[in-house]
Amino acid sequence: MCTYLYKKIFVFLVVVASLLAPKMLVSQEIDVPEEYSTDNLLRMKLPPLDLLLEGARNSSQVEFYNLRMEGEQLTLKTERRKWQEYFSFYASYQYGLLATNTETDLGSTYPMMYQYSGTAQSWYSVGAAVRLPLDQLFDRRNRIRRQEIKIEETLKERELWYDEHKMRIIELYTKAIEMSNNLKYAVELFSVSDAQYELAQKDYILGTITAQGLNVAKSQQVTALLQLERVKAELNSAILRLEIMSGVKIIRN
Repeated sequence: MCTYLYKKIFVFLVVVASLLAPKMLVSQEIDVPEEYSTDNLLRMKLPPLDLLLEGARNSSQVEFYNLRMEGEQLTLKTERRKWQEYFSFYASYQYGLLATNTETDLGSTYPMMYQYSGTAQSWYSVGAAVRLPLDQLFDRRNRIRRQEIKIEETLKERELWYDEHKMRIIELYTKAIEMSNNLKYAVELFSVSDAQYELAQKDYILGTITAQGLNVAKSQQVTALLQLERVKAELNSAILRLEIMSGVKIIRN
């Protein structure tokens, strides 16, 4: 009789230990940065949507389009000034002495006579030339217009990208609001299921419920915990993506 009682007590302790061990794991806080903890997420307030949309205008992608448009505008200025290639000017200047040497031979009885004469002179020339390549001359307006179209295309491409970017921010903003509301209910549901499991443990020890009833309470607690972690993960994902896309810090320590 004693042996049977000892075995029953041993089985009871093993069952209780197996049920308490998962509870200890559940109660442990998951190691996450403080700003993304449950308490901080519950206190978080999303900034106005307009602030996030305006912050997206300072993104690296918009800066890329601005730089490309600036390069296209410089090319347009160069294209408009190409008419200067049709004209060329030249000038030259020289300065020197113009001298002559002469010698006179009057015969053997007279000495040789040498004469030198020289004057300082300067020479200069100025001129201009016009070259008119007809193919470039008649196509000049088309080249300028094509360059203007490139600038307009870059501007439209930037606006199209920004419109699509705004739509993604709006979708994430809506998702963050939804998950933020769901987080409150998920925390409440987990608190209730956790409290019910605590009561079920006590009732099982007192023998008022069976192991099956305890397992049901445990299953509800685990389900509530998994739901809570899923909501937190989706909320954190939406917030992090909003911070990257808008350049606005949302969660702070």
